Amino acid sequence: MTDRPLSILLAGDYPPDPTLGSSKVFYKLQEEFRARGHDCDIVFSDEIGGPRSRRIRQAVAPWFAAAAIRRRLDLKAYDVVDVASAEGLRVAALRHRRYAVISRSNGLEHLNYQRMLEDHEAGLVRKGWMRRVWYPVTRLSQIAMAARSADRLLLLNEGDRRYALEHRWKRDDGIDVVPHGVSDHFLSDPPAAQQRGQGLLFCGSWDHMKGIAYLVQAFEQLHARGRSMNLTILGPGVDPSIVISAFAPHLRPFVRVIPRAAEPQVIEAYRAHDVLLWLSTYEGFGLVLLEAMSQGLPVVATPVGCVPSLLRDGENGLIIPRRSPDAASAAVERLMDAPGLRLSLGAAARCAVAGMTWAQTARRTLDVYVQAREGRAA
Repeated sequence: MTDRPLSILLAGDYPPDPTLGSSKVFYKLQEEFRARGHDCDIVFSDEIGGPRSRRIRQAVAPWFAAAAIRRRLDLKAYDVVDVASAEGLRVAALRHRRYAVISRSNGLEHLNYQRMLEDHEAGLVRKGWMRRVWYPVTRLSQIAMAARSADRLLLLNEGDRRYALEHRWKRDDGIDVVPHGVSDHFLSDPPAAQQRGQGLLFCGSWDHMKGIAYLVQAFEQLHARGRSMNLTILGPGVDPSIVISAFAPHLRPFVRVIPRAAEPQVIEAYRAHDVLLWLSTYEGFGLVLLEAMSQGLPVVATPVGCVPSLLRDGENGLIIPRRSPDAASAAVERLMDAPGLRLSLGAAARCAVAGMTWAQTARRTLDVYVQAREGRAA
């Protein structure tokens, strides 16, 4: 890690909302960088601007992002510009720049696009042929070019790394995998086992990527077998009525919806519930899973994102196949019938992620920046 203070610009087309996953990452990194004496600014979507239409915005985002970043560069000299996804394309393509460019992915949109097509085949959404052509030609091709043009590519999991290597975005020595973290004080303050008892927890956006259709089906199966469990939906990002309407009328009294909350309230939810249901069909990482494990909450999870590197089935959590409500409901029954198993899995989960702090994430990210600058100088 560098001893010289760096001037860093983080940029991503995300709302300036610290309760959202990708935005939260930037806020946490900024906090840690500044604590180490580095200068760090952030460009979010409100500064990037662009058309309201999502389809058009995705196509022109690199130009709007480049304009916003250039405005910042006119005011200050940065050592590193760390840009998420396609928004870094035009910034990275400049040959004579003096700053290093990091192409950051908080989840490869190419793999998420495959998930969308699977959702179409499963009858969950409709992806017309125009969408199937437009998105790969515009957005996905821009992401690949941004990754190739940057000095280094920063990813969150080994699955994304394999994809980048197979498609020749970068050589192996140009790719870094740096996982997310948890705030130090939430790791040093252990949860009390007696605080639990509020049932099942789902935490995340109410989106098909999060496996919400399978969550609803699993919950229906549990109640059909006489298991009258409660379910909390935390931070769905949509009106609570939309979430509640996804469940059959007789199940709605057992479902509680809590809007997006600040980090301390989210941590309290991890400490108060008995099982986390994490049924995502794709994830770039899975910050919710990491945070839940850090608080000793037993998890039922699909093998996406950070799961292959963090979870060991039957040792510190239960891993089930994607898109399988049957497996999800069976895993929940197994855990709810065995308090001792829940306790042991939760304790092992907390131990498994004990060193994964935002401080560690920041240190490793700074190492990436130094490598990028040295490579640029060479």
